[in-house]
Amino acid sequence: MNLLYAQLAGAAAMLLIALSVQCRKKKHILLVQLFANIFYAVQYMFLSAPAALFPSLIAVVRNLIFYLYEKKRKKIPIYATTFILILILIVAYYSYEGIISLIPIFIAIAYTIGQTFKNPRKFKYIFGFCSIIWIIYNFSVKAYVGVLGNIMEIISATTAITREKRLEKKKLERRNKKKKITRKKA
Repeated sequence: MNLLYAQLAGAAAMLLIALSVQCRKKKHILLVQLFANIFYAVQYMFLSAPAALFPSLIAVVRNLIFYLYEKKRKKIPIYATTFILILILIVAYYSYEGIISLIPIFIAIAYTIGQTFKNPRKFKYIFGFCSIIWIIYNFSVKAYVGVLGNIMEIISATTAITREKRLEKKKLERRNKKKKITRKKA
């Protein structure tokens, strides 16, 4: 029964995390991922996978802290990032169960550093890369819906990055067109 509950929680997390990278503003990404990480924590709790459970709980706290700074349009202070990274390393020490248990730790560190970037696109690149690595861990702990979610995350991140690049290119073309018009008038 726990396996079923884990897969259901994983499905909810999967939908939220895929939705998060479609958000354009960093604060919205952080907020949606906060809720996704709650569901991921529940999933890994049911799977008895502490190496991923505790980083997911830390991610909830991290996203809340980073969201509050982002909402106030303030830069995330280095001490907040350092505190989160130290917490992750402490969890790594106590939850180590072999090389596979280091995957969630590595990913938590990458996410934490990635979320400090002001440009959400940089974070989306890190997010997509980490989704590939999550596949290995999720297979090892039988988080099968999580594997499907990771594939969906990769597709979602790629789609979001491509869409943003296309929009950016269109804005640049419009700006250049306006410049040409004003030069002709002058």
